[in-house]
Amino acid sequence: MAKRTVFLMIFVVFMFVLNSCNGEERQRPVLQYGTNNPADTGSRYPYLFSEDGETLHMSWLGRIEEDIFTLEYSIMRDGRWLAPTPVHVGNNFFVNWADFPSIVTYENNPVALHWLKKIEGGPYAYDVQISFPGDEPRRWNHITPHTDGTATEHGFVSMLPIDGERVLAIWLDGRHTEHREHDEYTDFDQAMTLRSAVIHRDGTLEDERVIDDTVCDCCQTDLVAVDGGAIVVYRDRTEGEIRDISLSFYDFETTEWSDPVTVHDDGWQINGCPVNGPRAAVNDHQLAVVWFTEVDDEPKVQVAFSDNNGQTFGEPVLVSSGNTIGRVDIAAGKDNEFYVSWMDRGENLADIRLAKVSPDGVEGEVVRVGGTANDRNSGFPRLAALNEGIVLAWTQTEPFHRVRTALVLYPGEAEVIL
Repeated sequence: MAKRTVFLMIFVVFMFVLNSCNGEERQRPVLQYGTNNPADTGSRYPYLFSEDGETLHMSWLGRIEEDIFTLEYSIMRDGRWLAPTPVHVGNNFFVNWADFPSIVTYENNPVALHWLKKIEGGPYAYDVQISFPGDEPRRWNHITPHTDGTATEHGFVSMLPIDGERVLAIWLDGRHTEHREHDEYTDFDQAMTLRSAVIHRDGTLEDERVIDDTVCDCCQTDLVAVDGGAIVVYRDRTEGEIRDISLSFYDFETTEWSDPVTVHDDGWQINGCPVNGPRAAVNDHQLAVVWFTEVDDEPKVQVAFSDNNGQTFGEPVLVSSGNTIGRVDIAAGKDNEFYVSWMDRGENLADIRLAKVSPDGVEGEVVRVGGTANDRNSGFPRLAALNEGIVLAWTQTEPFHRVRTALVLYPGEAEVIL
């Protein structure tokens, strides 16, 4: 009896380890694309940023204990990662699968990182923190860009460096939603707003603006530099609960935002936020916007292109449909072509996919880069374009959380091609 019990225990442990290993393998990158990174066990929700295709910065959240997290970043040059740098450690992080930290750089030096700070007042009461390097090494100044003082949601930040001392930041701002009851959701006077400010390293706030006074509550935003200014893309909210993608242009000279325009009239009517925001990228002559929509219960990932800084767009290109769950990103590669990533739902896991896209459609092979969970814990994969290829980063959830990274080389760099 004793031997049988020991055998059963060994068998159970073996099967647990085997299943865990299989789960980990399935959530790792496809073997030919897999790369190492310095994020440790417990890490999650990465963000990638590269200015020149040579140097890559990645930020992420690391977990120390149950409620204690750390915001860290690392730099990759010549294929090698430097040791991670901690920015903030504490039990006051608002940790959310869809609303996650980011990093931006200027001349390949970190200008600012952003993260979210829990405050008293409710489960979704949190403030934005913009962290600038201090005067001493490993010292950081944490600045709140909004001054309303309400215990509401402030997040879904995008930042654009102006120089080594300033960033243009945009965020979803819930100050008008304070004390909003459930049956008051359709009252647009209590809607989520999209706001911006220029934030200085010394904490000075400048040019505080309202971009749109009625937007979707919890979709990611994006901000890209174009000639003479910047463009923000976000999920709008209009009368009749249409949740399509809008765009506004920021003029660096006047410091004003243009009236929002719709990227494409999908006509997606949904009485709530789909938590699936757009992304944008620019090359030498084009702006490209990628987004998820589910009009008539048909999920789609689409890309639209503009040759005039977003004043007009061509008809969108369909990238994925059917089983897609969106969670998109886009970057312009060294060849001036656009590369799009997204997630498609599988039987047990979600596939992370990558494709080259032009106004003529999807070009070449759609690459399955790796896999992760179908659920919210897996977050949103991010990508960045380097000189040799496209880097992707995402969150593995089983058998433990950990940031995974992959590299898909451009044609001519190796046998692996898109």
